[in-house]
Amino acid sequence: MEEAKSRATGAVWDAEDFAALSSGERSALRDTLVCTACGADAYFIREARNGRRACFGARPHRDDCELASFVTEDGGGAPLDEVDELINAGDAFRIDPNRARTIKHVRHDPFAPATSGGSAVRYVRRGRGNVRQSSMGIGRLLRQLVLREPFRRSRTLLTMSDGSRQTVRSGCVHLSEIEDKHSNRLRVYWGTIRFPKPKEDGGAWLNTGWRSPTIVIGEDELTTLLERAGLEDLDDLSGAFFAFMGKLRQAASGKQYFFINQNVDWVAVRPFVDDEDLN
Repeated sequence: MEEAKSRATGAVWDAEDFAALSSGERSALRDTLVCTACGADAYFIREARNGRRACFGARPHRDDCELASFVTEDGGGAPLDEVDELINAGDAFRIDPNRARTIKHVRHDPFAPATSGGSAVRYVRRGRGNVRQSSMGIGRLLRQLVLREPFRRSRTLLTMSDGSRQTVRSGCVHLSEIEDKHSNRLRVYWGTIRFPKPKEDGGAWLNTGWRSPTIVIGEDELTTLLERAGLEDLDDLSGAFFAFMGKLRQAASGKQYFFINQNVDWVAVRPFVDDEDLN
């Protein structure tokens, strides 16, 4: 989007004019930005090092917003049809942490040696039959949630970090769908980071929207997160998709938080760089 509106002042900002403001002025306004057409929370994306111009984004737009566009594949990660094949063939997925790992091809014998190609596939017993279980990293899970609407609503089983099982439709919760029942529940929460705010201790607060949970992350974990996402600066997180497998915490004030300390392996961040992806 080329423009965004401040809900506080009513002023409509062009992206280039907003970029020309001082960092203090932008910080004061960024929590008030909304889409000029539908009023959804908006965020500012600064000019990229690859030459992409500054712009605004809003995700998700409200229904039937004329400025909404489809998120398209950006070419990174595993091919979508490769994951689709696994989804069609598999009954369940074990969610793996977001860290460097070697994918092994396993059939029947969990201690079988690695072979070339494929993804980890095991058969686990459920009732009287066997269920085919494949592995999926949380980064790949995020990509599917972003790009595949049918997957978000599917009854495909996921094995969570504590060994419990949830269907995708109940176990993966978009920020816009959080309810009181999710408090202190282990789920995969996902959505968009509107903007980051540095903390004095070197960590950061990551704002995810008006009346939406805030991500609180420590200094070491923030460094790890940026490195894994291929980002250099904290501000590069603005507009990025994220997924976090953990528990939603609620303060006495009612404010909701995700705390990322020793559990950074269960966080994935996926920045999108094309203008169409940011709308």
